[in-house]
Amino acid sequence: MINKLRITILITLLFLIPIENVNAHVVSEKEWLNDPHDHGDAKIIYLKAYQFGYAVKAIQEDGEKRIFPDGKEPSIMEVEKGGKVVFRIISADVTHGFYIDGYTPDAVKDNKILIKPGEIIEVGPIFFDDPGKFKLRCSETCGPLHPFMVADLIVKPNTYFPVLLIITVVVSAMTLLYVSRAPKNKMLGIPLDRDIDLLKVRFIGPILKKFLQWRGVHFALIVPNLLIFMVVLTSGFFGNPTGNMNFSIVIIWILWLAAVEILILLGARTWCTLCPIPAFGEWLARRRFYGVHKIRKWTSIGKKWPNKLNNMWIPALFFLTMSLFVPWLVTRPVVTGIVFGFLFILALIIYLVFDPKRNFCRNICPANGYIGYHSNASILAVRSRNINTCNQHTPKECIRGSPKGYGCPWKLYPGGHKENTYCGQCYECLKSCPLDNMTLKLRMVGQDLARIGAKAKNRFDEAYTGFIRFTVAIFYELVFFGPYFWIKDWGNMGIIYGANLATIGLLSPTLEALNYWFKWALMVAGIALIGYPGLFYIFSWISKKLSGVNDIPTKQLFLSFSYALAPYGIFLWIAFAFSLLLVNWSYPISAISDPLGYGWNLFGTKFEWQPFSPEALPYIQTPLLLLGLAIAINATYNIAEQIFNNHRQAFRATFVMGVLHTMAGLVFAWVIAG
Repeated sequence: MINKLRITILITLLFLIPIENVNAHVVSEKEWLNDPHDHGDAKIIYLKAYQFGYAVKAIQEDGEKRIFPDGKEPSIMEVEKGGKVVFRIISADVTHGFYIDGYTPDAVKDNKILIKPGEIIEVGPIFFDDPGKFKLRCSETCGPLHPFMVADLIVKPNTYFPVLLIITVVVSAMTLLYVSRAPKNKMLGIPLDRDIDLLKVRFIGPILKKFLQWRGVHFALIVPNLLIFMVVLTSGFFGNPTGNMNFSIVIIWILWLAAVEILILLGARTWCTLCPIPAFGEWLARRRFYGVHKIRKWTSIGKKWPNKLNNMWIPALFFLTMSLFVPWLVTRPVVTGIVFGFLFILALIIYLVFDPKRNFCRNICPANGYIGYHSNASILAVRSRNINTCNQHTPKECIRGSPKGYGCPWKLYPGGHKENTYCGQCYECLKSCPLDNMTLKLRMVGQDLARIGAKAKNRFDEAYTGFIRFTVAIFYELVFFGPYFWIKDWGNMGIIYGANLATIGLLSPTLEALNYWFKWALMVAGIALIGYPGLFYIFSWISKKLSGVNDIPTKQLFLSFSYALAPYGIFLWIAFAFSLLLVNWSYPISAISDPLGYGWNLFGTKFEWQPFSPEALPYIQTPLLLLGLAIAINATYNIAEQIFNNHRQAFRATFVMGVLHTMAGLVFAWVIAG
């Protein structure tokens, strides 16, 4: 057992530690802090890099040196505009890098600034002419949490932050002023009853319609994704144990995660069209890859899906559980491999045991809950052209199936459904409908929210899906791209090693590490399940009292108003997606040529990490925040107006909830710019 552990550690260290790190000279703190150089009037920041953060040990300015005690070293630095700074840096463990958004000179971008153990590196003087909040990032792979090794550098006066706070309040006030004028069934001035029949758009429509009605469209879209996921599983189990050097991590948790968030807004549940996870089970149950099976007997035991599981509770809690382990999930390939391998097997089992519908996708998949919830804020929807035509047509091929298509595998009546929550966009209804009455529609964000929210009664599952997603979006932005390394370390359980199947034994936390993880878990679950929902309930109660309505229970307002988080949350997640993409876009492209992280360059796409204008992130994220806030307030009014059927009461309730939405916006503004 001991020998196996030694081999495991050796394999991992070969991936993690450059050769020059071994037996390196250890720089004493006295040697580091006793700077023999004359830096003139420059401010000197004594910085220590370690797995996985930066700590300021001392600051020297105007001839005075302030040394911070052990355990209280800050990771947020402040510099005056026009200031001149020299960074005197050491590494506490392995080789790290040094990169400041917007300030690292072009001359060193290709020849990275490396901080090697046993060496004192001096960077500068750097002249900080542009005020704002900038990130100091590690530019050299140093372990599993390397992509999230971040410190904050604030160049004062950071005028953008107070300006952003003011703009957030102004946008909120302007939106409230707009809804005070009783806009009937509108979203930010755009009528919600207008839409575009995408399949009737000249040139594009006929081509798209023919493509979606082609029997093999599902198979053609799923197979490439299935091959990609097979590489994900292979690399997860057998590839490089360091996450940003492994295909499974960078493709799933950088490229796929960011793409899906954007795709929800633009394409609703289009990912469900492409998802390969249920493919094996569905093909086996139907005994076809893509043709319509005429024989009634299915390859399935055919048990009926339990009605009590016909909701979003499992997806919501599954997603939350993944969030409790997210520092491992998004950095350790073997954990990603185990999770997705489990999902493939579980989907297959459910297809073989239960009726051949998409029970796994609808009621189990952790992505289904949030994709379905947020898709009601999408600009795309599968709808009937004329509901009356569907209602009068008794054969109901969209439910029973036809020679051209299966009945809806998502257990819907396609001709009559008016929300995106459970429509997986498999397009079987477009194929099976003999009346050509099903289509794709483009519409304004939030068209369905008022109707869905007003009718919400006991849908705590969907409400908590919204609460979990909304709070986690802000929390992830704060923790993974903020300087609070100690919070990351709690969730990471203090383990500095990556892991594949051969080195999975390294993910064995100590009792002390588990104690820290429980703090992380309580923090994440407490905020998502108790803290923010509790605050939301209090504001719902206040909105009821201020509106003067006594015959509507607070619970109904609590559930109904939660649907305004669907658009708000997805815009915050898209903001988070840009943090992932702009900083780490080079990792997925490199992984295409080196999926196992063994140093290959199969297609010539492998190159060094190079962020794309990360200093522009606050300016990209700001409009997303403001648009999400404005739509959330307008959606709240539309829901309230349907519930109360009285403009004055609806506006008063909206005003109260608008205050809460504005508070959340101010918190996110602080995270990205404060």
